[in-house]
Formats: sequence, structure tokens, C-alpha cells
Amino acid sequence: MKRMVFPVSLLLIVLCFATFNPYNVIAQTHDSARKQRILNAISQKLQSRLAAGEPQEVIVEFDSAGVEVEAGTLRAQKRLMHYDRDIVEFKSQRFRQIKDSALARIPATDADVLIDYSHLPMVHLRLRVAAALDRLIEFTEVLAVNENGTVYPHLSQSLPLISQPQAANAGYKGAGTTVAVLDTGVNYTRAEFGYCTAPGVPVGCKVIEAVEIAADDNSLDDNGHGTNISAIVVGAAPDSLIAGLDVFNPDGTATDALVISGINWAIANQATYNIVSINMSLGDNTKYTSFCSNQFTNPYVTPVNQARAAGILPVASSGNKGYTNGISRPACTPGIISVGAVYDANIGGVSYSVCTDAATAADQITCFSNSASFLTMLAPGAAITAGGYTKYGTSQAAPHVAGAVAVLRAVYPSESIDATTSRLTSSGQMVTDTHNGIEKPRLDLYNSLGIEAEAVPALSGYSLVGVILVLIVLGVTSGRKQS
Repeated sequence: MKRMVFPVSLLLIVLCFATFNPYNVIAQTHDSARKQRILNAISQKLQSRLAAGEPQEVIVEFDSAGVEVEAGTLRAQKRLMHYDRDIVEFKSQRFRQIKDSALARIPATDADVLIDYSHLPMVHLRLRVAAALDRLIEFTEVLAVNENGTVYPHLSQSLPLISQPQAANAGYKGAGTTVAVLDTGVNYTRAEFGYCTAPGVPVGCKVIEAVEIAADDNSLDDNGHGTNISAIVVGAAPDSLIAGLDVFNPDGTATDALVISGINWAIANQATYNIVSINMSLGDNTKYTSFCSNQFTNPYVTPVNQARAAGILPVASSGNKGYTNGISRPACTPGIISVGAVYDANIGGVSYSVCTDAATAADQITCFSNSASFLTMLAPGAAITAGGYTKYGTSQAAPHVAGAVAVLRAVYPSESIDATTSRLTSSGQMVTDTHNGIEKPRLDLYNSLGIEAEAVPALSGYSLVGVILVLIVLGVTSGRKQS
């Protein structure tokens, strides 16, 4: 019997095919693309500073796609519009497992956890050495690494313009809802909030929480911006409550990490206070000419999506640089209602640091208001007196909308977030920006309620017959008296 002899080269080919796994090749390709994407989003300056031994702060996002699938399945089983408390806490636990697994592989000497976002798949880290960044990028569960940017307040007779008195007189005031105001704090001792001695004290106090997210500045509100914003919210929604979250440091600046911490707080406490909106009258002063929808370069994408999934509608000011084709971040983030500013009346000529309006009128868009084709809407922003301050800016426009959201969510709690947004944008007075020709809706709270058709209920057939009989009886009685 003849023995079969395989050439060595043929044997090697057979072994190669036997050990070849196309799925491994695909996985390696995807991982290489993931690493490159992360590197592309990290500035050379940050990498150079790390290499020179300067610690750097970053916001790390972890891949949570699997968690979202699980949570979505639970929501479908419960037939919920938004995640309830149990699902939100389930997601928090799963995020915790993912983060713990990754962070345990980084030596404590290489990185510090500055903020661990309990209800987001994210952490705020201080990297001490370049090796820590290299190690992070190698972890397959790491989705994005963003530098911690700086954020500034958007500084700068409105209620009748937005038809708020009509809504309030009809009994629509936002009762049972809370708006989280991410700002410089809130002076809850003022009359607008009920002369509170502490959050929630006495009964009737409109500020239910006052939380220091940033470094404590030993002041309820060190510059009045947050107090003004909170008072505008209460003006639009008199029965809504305020959760004042101080995200600004004593030097007047905040960071992305601190603002995201405020969003995380709102998600964690949504069910406790029925938080329906987050107001962010702040931004990075950068011009974004389209939606900043890339979660690998914009750290707000995931927090905004998580907030919306929990039933919270974020609102942000567009910025005050007078851009005619761009707005700032976070307002540019998809899912946020971005708000530009109009005058609420003729207040004469006004000059600002970036522009001048020689004449003014109600529903005239202010020259400083950032505008773009993807801006959501407009609201009064000049000049707004509230909380003991008179201020001008898109900062003042945004809380009118956040308050309107509270009123709408109180009336229509089972509607989707998108339905609430549609009510706001489909009912407002259309205003054209003379600087760029773009037309956007200006907030009209009463019209957004859609109650005009319901104000006089239609009579059923039986009711109509009853009314006719009553009128006949009254007519007969009247006739007898006259005779």
C-alpha cells in the first residue's frame, strides 16, 4: 500500500485555513477603527501636555449598547413611554459593572476618578501619565475620550407676549412638576420663591433642592444669573418647583464635566421630584454650523439621550455672539430644545458688546442672538426682569421654554417628549430673522396647550334636549309672572 505524502507547504496552507477565523479579523478591524476614532477626537495639545507630565482631565464614555437593548426590552414589557425608576436603577447598576471592570485595570497612581456619574456610562478622570491614556484606548469597552472643556453663562413684560397669563388663568401652571436649573445657584430667600429659609421650607417654597455641584462658593448665588433664570421658570410655570444645581465655580466658569454631573443628578432624581425639564443657560461660545451629533466628539450626546429616555426634556440657550449660521454647545446637541431671543417690547435702541439694535420692537430678534437653520425656537430674552435682576440674553429666553415644558408635562404627562416639543414648535408665532432670513416659531404657551377647542365642550344629544326643556320651562314661568 502506497503511503500518501503531503508537501510541507501544503500542510502549512491547510493549518492556516484551519486556524483562520474571519470573525476575529472583523473584530480586530472594528477595534482598530475604534482606537483611531478616539485618537482623532483627542487634541494634540492634550496629548503633548500629558507627555510632558502635566495631568489632564478627560470625560470617558463606555459602550453601553447592550445595556440599552436590555432596558428597551424591559420598557417594552412594561409598555412604558419612558423609563421608570426601576429601569433607571437597573441601567445604573449595569453601568456600574462596566465602569468598575475597566477602571480596575488602571493603576491608582496613573489616574484619579473626579466624578463618577451614577446614572450615565461615563466618568470624569484626571490622567496623571500618558500611559493611562494609552491604556484607556486599548480597553474595548471605551467608546470615547473627550477633553473637559470650559463653559460660560450666556449673560445678557415677557409673560404676556407668550400668552402665559391666559394659561395661568385657565389653571395651567405646571403643578406637580420640577425643572432642574443648571446655573450659578438660586437665592431661594427671595419673594418669588416663597421667602424660603431652606429648600422646601416652609411649605410652599418653590425651590425644592439647592445642590452644590461645583466647588462651594459659600453663596446661594454669587452673581444672580441662576436666580434670574429660576425666577423666569417660576414666572412661566407658577406651580412648578425648582431644583437649583450650582454647576459654576467661584471664578464664574463651569466645565463640561460639571454640567454633565448636573444632568446625571436630574436623571437620578427624576422619579423623586418628577423632573420634566433641564434648563441650561450656558455654553462654550463656539460656533457649530450643524447639529453636533457625534457622540465621539460631543460628550453631551449620551447624557441628553439618557435624560430624554427618563422623561426629561433638556432646554439650552443658543448663545449671544450674534452668529447668523451657528449656535453654541450644548444647544447644538440633538434632542435639546435650542432657544434664541426676541424683544418683548419696544425698549428703544440698545448696544451690546457684539452688536447694536438701533430700534427695538416686540418679536424682533435681538442682534446678539445666535441663529441657525437647526435652531429650535425663540422666546423673550430682552429685557427680562426677574428675581431682582434685569438681564438680556438667550439665557433669559431658554427658561421661558423650560417653564412652558413644565406646564405642558403637567397637563399631558403621558405624551412623548417629541410630542411636547411638537406642541411648542407648531403653535408659536412665526418670526423671521432679518439677519439671515430664517423663520422660527416664538413660544406661545397658551396656544401650545391646544385647549381652545376644548374650552366649550360639545353637547351630546341628550344634553341638548335637556337644555331646550329647561329653556321652555323658564319661558313658561316667565310668561306666567308677566301675566
